[in-house]
Amino acid sequence: MTPPVTPNVPKDDPKDGPVTPAIPVPGHAFADIGGHWAEANILEAEKKGIITGYTDGSFRPDRTVTRAEFAVMLAKALKLQNEEAVLSFKDADRIGQWARTAVARAVSLGLIQGDKNSNFRPDAPMTRSEMAVMLARALNLVPDARSAGFADDRDIPVWAVGAAAEMKKLGIMQGKGNNSFFPKNAATRAETVTVLLRMLEAKDQE
Repeated sequence: MTPPVTPNVPKDDPKDGPVTPAIPVPGHAFADIGGHWAEANILEAEKKGIITGYTDGSFRPDRTVTRAEFAVMLAKALKLQNEEAVLSFKDADRIGQWARTAVARAVSLGLIQGDKNSNFRPDAPMTRSEMAVMLARALNLVPDARSAGFADDRDIPVWAVGAAAEMKKLGIMQGKGNNSFFPKNAATRAETVTVLLRMLEAKDQE
């Protein structure tokens, strides 16, 4: 099932550049992650080549992730080298050059799809529901649960319930606060790094 349209968020100043600069900085120490709850995960993800920082030396852990950015991080985490699909989305011209290869490879493997209007929405925030579905596809899971076991199950879209249940069972995406999934919330960069590392651990155990 294709995820519903997610509202766009204001774009960052263009001078910020893409999330994944073309040239990673080896041994880079981010200037803004000291003491952050995900500091260790962020450094581990950089070591694995999943992420790089901004040109100003920051990582911006609490900034939300867009669909294009997530595609790049996912492709790097999985080390995708498969053939690229032709990007036939109506808004394909809005996908930045820095993300096109990652998106095309993820689309080819069925990890990422467009919305009901055949748009990819590269600049739209990646919701936790969408993330759960894409991670489930990356793990070759076939979710069929009708309840995810979260306090806010009723708010999880039907197309994401099974994936959310699998993510909880595998310990990849867990509840917050009173065991709520917050399916419509946009994922942050720190959260994305953390779940991608957990996904790789689950993949290693397959």
